[in-house]
Amino acid sequence: MCPRNVSTETISTELRLRTPYRGIETGKETLRIRVNVAPRGCDPFAVVIDVDDLAIEVHEGADGFVLGSGAIDALFVVERQPRKGFMTWFGVFARRRGRADRLVLETPEGRVARFVERQIEDWLGLDDEPVRGEVRID
Repeated sequence: MCPRNVSTETISTELRLRTPYRGIETGKETLRIRVNVAPRGCDPFAVVIDVDDLAIEVHEGADGFVLGSGAIDALFVVERQPRKGFMTWFGVFARRRGRADRLVLETPEGRVARFVERQIEDWLGLDDEPVRGEVRID
């Protein structure tokens, strides 16, 4: 079940006029995950994650980055402290061959982090393999 502050949608290959090179490997649609993060005492912000057959594209405001999806071995959630203040945050990380783990999303809600992890794994066809230090939230 989708958490209340997360929305998902699929974008057909015909609608991706901004990035026409994306989705050419398999012609698969793009999964868009929008997460509204509202930490206590801080301004809320949105993180948009686009997942297709080539990459994971993450945007938070004007900042963003792209990860090649073919190099991702595993996705996992870890507990982090603190991003702002003394709250516990949960980070979704991508483990890539021969590279450092990359933070994909950080949120104060563990269930949101786990939902995003599972959505990306399912879309890319990755197994949910346990990673040392991973938080198991069901």
